[in-house]
Amino acid sequence: MVTCTGCALLCEDVEIKDGKVLHACRKGSTLLTHHNEARAKPKVDGKEVSFEEAMKEAKKIVSEAENLAIYGLDTTTLEAQKLAVEIAEKKEAYIDDNSTFCLGDFVELILRGKLPTTTLDEVRDYAYVIFYWGTDPFHSLSRHMSKFTYYPRGKKRQRGYEEDRFLVVADIRKTHTAKLAKKNAKFIKVNDDLELVQAFIDAAEGKAPKVYQKDVPRIVKEMEKSDFNVIIGGLGLRYGLKGNYEKFIEMMEKLNERTKVYFIPAGCHPNMRGFNETLFEKVREVNKYSFREKRSSKDFAFYELLEKEKIDAAVVIGTDPVASLPFEYSKKLAKIKTIVIDPRENFTGKIASVVIPSAISGIETGGKMKRIDGVEVELEPLEQREINDVTILNEFLEVV
Repeated sequence: MVTCTGCALLCEDVEIKDGKVLHACRKGSTLLTHHNEARAKPKVDGKEVSFEEAMKEAKKIVSEAENLAIYGLDTTTLEAQKLAVEIAEKKEAYIDDNSTFCLGDFVELILRGKLPTTTLDEVRDYAYVIFYWGTDPFHSLSRHMSKFTYYPRGKKRQRGYEEDRFLVVADIRKTHTAKLAKKNAKFIKVNDDLELVQAFIDAAEGKAPKVYQKDVPRIVKEMEKSDFNVIIGGLGLRYGLKGNYEKFIEMMEKLNERTKVYFIPAGCHPNMRGFNETLFEKVREVNKYSFREKRSSKDFAFYELLEKEKIDAAVVIGTDPVASLPFEYSKKLAKIKTIVIDPRENFTGKIASVVIPSAISGIETGGKMKRIDGVEVELEPLEQREINDVTILNEFLEVV
């Protein structure tokens, strides 16, 4: 048995038997069967060197940096994240992760107590209305529906989706998840997320909504049949709100005056929630934080630091900003001293000053991660590599 770190579900029931991967989705199966492919090699300025030489150069860069940024960390363990935060604090550096432009805002609202939340296990046992808003778990979180929401039988949902579940999918197009919304289900084609939010507020107040008149009152009525419903929000919802989270919070409050509705983000990165909670525990912020100025700001997001040329060095851990950020940021990243710590070759490694190969969390090294609902999961690796994110960051800690 192994815990799959292919996404934020951290499925603990994956089994490898006679070389075959059982119970995993396509993403997890690929991770487990091809984890030895395209592995990173220690490099300095694009040339392959010994691991010791790469570490020596990396430690020199970290030690001499006057404006250091640490970025990534969503695919590594809680133990490594805590070390990265400690390094950032001692260096008075910036620290950030992908949640800045992903679902960090939702996690922050949960941690600050502004959005009621629950666990996926409780959803499986008790949830009636399951509302996917701006997310397509069929592709991004492939076992989400089969393991936790629409299809499984739970303690109070013994008849499963046939009678004991009601599925809602709201998106700008009919996604693969939306195509499953047939029996006991409703698909809403969204033109404006804020209009849909307002429609739910109106319906919860007993008024006729101006838009989505056929869909929204029906969904609210379905929610009132149960004392446990859940909204699972993704990037479509995050950007559709246009920063107007107060309106969404108001909607949740109005719905909870009539019934019980919880919220869970539909995160993809395996330990993004872990990074948010680790930093929040330390400084009461979830991302884009400056230990020098002791505050979080949009100006301290990694891409903003690159654009405004505020940093002279970066440690990139378990992520690939050259592949995910616009080209103009990649050009700025190539101008500074960059250290890439990653198990695999990636585009950022091709422009990095130093590449340090690491272990794949959950497969080659153990530790803890947090599922997207905040549940802590212990990783039991298939094998144990001597060099991993924790050992590397411990060496960095010696020179700061």
